[in-house]
Amino acid sequence: MTNLVFKEVSILSKVEKTARRETFDPRVNLVTGENDVGKSTLIKSLYHTLGADVPGLQNERWKKARPIYSVRFSLGTNDYIVLRDERYFGVFDSSGKLIGKFVRVSGERGVAQFLNPKLNFRVELERSEDGTLGSAGPAFYFLPFYIDQDEGWTKNWASFVGLQQFSNYRKSMLEYHLGVRPQSYYDARKRQVELERDKAKIEDEILALNKVRDSYLRRKAMRQVDIDPSVFRKEAEELVDQYNRVYARQQQVGQELKDARNDRHGIENEIAVLQRAIRELDADYSYAEDSGTPDTVLCPTCGTAIANSIVERFGILDDIDLCFDLLDQRKKKLLDLLEQEKVVDRKYQDVTAELGPVEDLLRRTREKVTFAEFIAAEGMKDVLGSLSQDINELAERQNEIRSNLLKLGDDLKLDVKRKRDINDFYQARMKEFLSNLNVNVLSTEDYKSFDRQIKANALGSDLPRSLLAQHFSYLHTMKSLNPATICPLIIDSPLQQEQDRHNIGAIFGFIFSRVLQGQQLILGTLHFDEVPSEIIPKDAKRIHLTSELHLLQGDQYADVYDRIGAMHEQTLAAD
Repeated sequence: MTNLVFKEVSILSKVEKTARRETFDPRVNLVTGENDVGKSTLIKSLYHTLGADVPGLQNERWKKARPIYSVRFSLGTNDYIVLRDERYFGVFDSSGKLIGKFVRVSGERGVAQFLNPKLNFRVELERSEDGTLGSAGPAFYFLPFYIDQDEGWTKNWASFVGLQQFSNYRKSMLEYHLGVRPQSYYDARKRQVELERDKAKIEDEILALNKVRDSYLRRKAMRQVDIDPSVFRKEAEELVDQYNRVYARQQQVGQELKDARNDRHGIENEIAVLQRAIRELDADYSYAEDSGTPDTVLCPTCGTAIANSIVERFGILDDIDLCFDLLDQRKKKLLDLLEQEKVVDRKYQDVTAELGPVEDLLRRTREKVTFAEFIAAEGMKDVLGSLSQDINELAERQNEIRSNLLKLGDDLKLDVKRKRDINDFYQARMKEFLSNLNVNVLSTEDYKSFDRQIKANALGSDLPRSLLAQHFSYLHTMKSLNPATICPLIIDSPLQQEQDRHNIGAIFGFIFSRVLQGQQLILGTLHFDEVPSEIIPKDAKRIHLTSELHLLQGDQYADVYDRIGAMHEQTLAAD
């Protein structure tokens, strides 16, 4: 079984000149600290860096720091580094060599294009907006492995942001992760949608061709074919009008492409100016720091005397920092403009391609002046024959699609016995784990099926313990009946709803004893003062945050910048 293991996380703020770096043990990690010291932020940053957006990282104070995240992790025998700056991602190998750059989480350039194949995760779900299928991002794979402090203790599998983009996502993901629906089902479902779309398109084409053929048959039955030259000329004029319309659109899109390129050149010039300013300011600072530089320096331009003081030097450093910040923002803007330019360029190519068939048709119309005579002589035999041939070919393709849809039947069929076995295993684990956690208010009916939310009878302090039992029941069902890549189990603040001392011991004892074999655990809480010492694993790594230091620290900035600064530059560099 392949495991994903977090090895290191780094968070860098170029704006505040602060940073934080923490390493993790492959087994048990305990993150403690009072409120407002950044404990949850450190924990949230792990899956967030891998493209699973979490609640709580959108507050204005944290966003002002413009944090840059970097996570080093192992997946099987390979190590990777993922760097994230807002919606820009860079993926590197263990030595820091760039593997790929991505923008956003999903889409053709999304980081899911790298992560999903590594996790063997190929699931498409129905979008809430229009019912079409869309690829599920990494957050949907990480659902079983994360309980968030802000969202995870009110209902299960709701700890990430943006899950509602897909309708009924929770049931679909439970069926996937527990193995009720194997990967072959989702592959077949995707293929089914594609075939149904092609089938509908062919049906529309057949309907349109039948209407044209019926029209020709009616005209042929009513009179002999006799194409008047004036009618022929009218059709040619219509083609000219069509050409002019496409040409006008080409000119319009051409102007859009020109504007996009001008915008890009403008940003590139700004980047060049900022880079030159940074070099000049660095030179000024080096000169001011030199022991041979006098205490008063004359401006080479205007001759004004400027004091070479510490204040002036700090002013130069502030200017350098400001330039670096502006440079990062301009680099991001450049990436956006490059993407926009590609879109407009493709649009221009598409419009230009439309001119080809029109021009061919126009040339054919001009050259074959005797076309009307040919139609008059031959009647509409060839036209009708061509239409019938096209309809027959489309009908063959339609039958082929129907045959392919029938072949998907086995993969789309639900294995009722397997679902029942999975549900029975889940129920047994729930009964066992609820007992372990001293939850006596639920009946078997409350967890009759694995997709039921626990909410009705579990209130107060019973609810978080019930949800914890359900979360672990899912994990153990997955491991037993649907082995896959196991990711770190991250639990933030399990002591919800004022648990008493007896239940505190039960909660932590349950977590430490029931974590999957070989699975990394990262657990965040205020402290372990009320937890019996024999419950806590002796070899657990402890990460304690204090209110005096907060999360990001100035004395770590240089070290973290040296580690990830170059990778950040590569991530934002234009291709």
